[in-house]
Amino acid sequence: MLRRFTDRGRHGPARSRDAASRDHRRAVLEALAVGLAVSVAVGAAISGTWHSATSTVRDNYREYLIQLAIAAAQQVDPVAHAAIRRPEQTDSAEYRAAVEPLRRIRAAIPSIRYLYTLVWDGSAARFVLDSADQGDHDGDGVEDRSAVWDVSVSQQTAKLEALGWQGQPGRPMATEQPYKDPWGTFMSGYAPILDANGRQEGVVGVDLDASTYVARLEAARKDLLIGLVPAALMIVLLTGAVYQLRYRGLAAAREIAGAALRAQQAAREDRLTGLANRTLFMERLHSAIERTRAGTQERFAVLFLDFDHFKLINDTLGHEAGDDLLRQIAERLRSSLRVSDAFGDDAAGNVVARFGGDEFVVLINDLRADSDAERVAERLLQTLAPVYALRGGEVHSSASIGIVVGHDDRDSAEAVIRNADVAMYEAKHSGRACCVVFNDAMHTRLTRRVSIERGLRKAIGTREMSLVYQPIVAVDSGHMVSVEVLLRWEHPQLGEVAPTEFIPIAEESGLIVPLGEWVLNEACAQLATWRRESPEEAPATISINVSRAELALGGRLLARIHSALQKAGLPANCLQLEVTEREVMRDPSACNALMRQLRAMGVRLSMDDFGTGTSSLACLRDYPFDSVKIDRSFVNGLTRNRDVMALIHATLTLVENLGMASVAEGVEDAAQLAVLQSLGCRYAQGYYFSRPVTADELIGYGSRMSPGNAGAGGPYDAVVSAA
Repeated sequence: MLRRFTDRGRHGPARSRDAASRDHRRAVLEALAVGLAVSVAVGAAISGTWHSATSTVRDNYREYLIQLAIAAAQQVDPVAHAAIRRPEQTDSAEYRAAVEPLRRIRAAIPSIRYLYTLVWDGSAARFVLDSADQGDHDGDGVEDRSAVWDVSVSQQTAKLEALGWQGQPGRPMATEQPYKDPWGTFMSGYAPILDANGRQEGVVGVDLDASTYVARLEAARKDLLIGLVPAALMIVLLTGAVYQLRYRGLAAAREIAGAALRAQQAAREDRLTGLANRTLFMERLHSAIERTRAGTQERFAVLFLDFDHFKLINDTLGHEAGDDLLRQIAERLRSSLRVSDAFGDDAAGNVVARFGGDEFVVLINDLRADSDAERVAERLLQTLAPVYALRGGEVHSSASIGIVVGHDDRDSAEAVIRNADVAMYEAKHSGRACCVVFNDAMHTRLTRRVSIERGLRKAIGTREMSLVYQPIVAVDSGHMVSVEVLLRWEHPQLGEVAPTEFIPIAEESGLIVPLGEWVLNEACAQLATWRRESPEEAPATISINVSRAELALGGRLLARIHSALQKAGLPANCLQLEVTEREVMRDPSACNALMRQLRAMGVRLSMDDFGTGTSSLACLRDYPFDSVKIDRSFVNGLTRNRDVMALIHATLTLVENLGMASVAEGVEDAAQLAVLQSLGCRYAQGYYFSRPVTADELIGYGSRMSPGNAGAGGPYDAVVSAA
């Protein structure tokens, strides 16, 4: 034992050192193995976590972008969008109305940097609507957005080509990764704007500021890289980095989800009234039609309400009073459409919504009988009729209601709304404050109206359109002094469409502005041709009718007139514009200012259809007219009614005393001409002298005229027969 003790004591320290060395080596190897294993495991976990987190954030951003683009596209009126095709329209009321839904969505969601629409023009994209004003908004000295219709939109063109659109109808989509351009770092989403026939009118684009998104991912990436440096702190740092990455990914996802919810609410709720808006209503209407197709319900009904004389309330009491009235109307609709009638945003898909302006719509599902829709409409008329107390006073406001009962699974939601709108206008034409059910006769008229509007968009500036000219002659001599320019249209399928039919449609659709511009340029060019080729027979002036929409252009109308005269090489005093009292009184002050600017240019002004309005005498006193055209309704009764003769005589005396020229419209026989001569009328036009004729037929008109040859049957038979 002593020996063993002695030997152990002699060799123990060495053995201990060897064991310690082996233990150390084993520990190192084990530590390395564990470290390697941990590194591999942690690396795999980091890679998986990084991929999952970035995919979650990216997918949330893309889905959010797609939903935003879809919601915005649903808010764009395709008809109004199609009418905006020139840079100067950006200052118009039509442009402001078209872009307003986009501006509301952009205002509701701060993360939206840009919200706009595009059209494919050949091989490139062009901007149309832009919710952001031009300028440097972030103070970096760089223009934030190219101007609307800027041809330099290569970024947008490249993105659309990369997404596979290339001007063809596409599905909603978004960019895969953030991208940088001169205006910042963005991710973008796109959705098609579809018209009533499902054709792509344009594209809505939404750009989200992706700088926060990129910053978060970069911060997380740095955290992970830092966690790999010191081995001893690997687990702690990796855990912290993973936690930070995961936390930031979840925070981004929550932020996106909240913004998406706010966007969804903004896209489906009318901010002014709290009712559903157009988007939600159309969704419910689509669902109702699908249930009809599936046979789960027999019929549904849509009620389209428009309030009578609402614009007058806005103009007289102000827009705040108008908004107050709309809120009261919405509240009455809520109270009248009781729960028993299954209204509201409920499981059955029934809904009452503000469709736009003073238009409201109601969807009724599972009708027991068609008459139930009329019963509900009559109740609404009674509910809405009582007086409204507004801050500017008390007003009465009635509604006109169009009804469509749907049980045909071939109808589209857009067709149902269009038909209900047509029925509503029938109610207005029937005396207002009533309801009308859509029928086949209305459908026939609607089909023709749609054909005319579509054809009109294509016809402007083509050979389908032509101008004719009706002479205005001096009563005492019969010499032609001017011509009134009139428009004719030969539709390829419908044949000749009367101006009384297509002009109102052009006014309602906004096409009257480009149509009027074409007429102005063509007429000026034709007068220049007459002066050049037949100077002795050319009329001294041309007279062109001007619409309300053209007067609303203000300074842009002045610019168009100046341009047309300059291109034709004509002085301003050879052009006369005809304006009706009805158009003048829509905005008296602005119209008066514009007319005085036109007079300052040298353009002549004529009051058309005198005597048909309510304040014609005031117009003569307050507005700078050069001449007055007495309406044909007075001339027609001239030889049969002594009161009419006395009225025309008084009018001619007043006009003469005011230093204006008088023109009698619609002169059709020698007896009328003789009376006008005796009363002192200076000028006249009508079928007795000539029907509207072509430019070629007009030349030579003067040679067929001679003073005092107005015999029986008309003195200018050659001209009349030529028409």
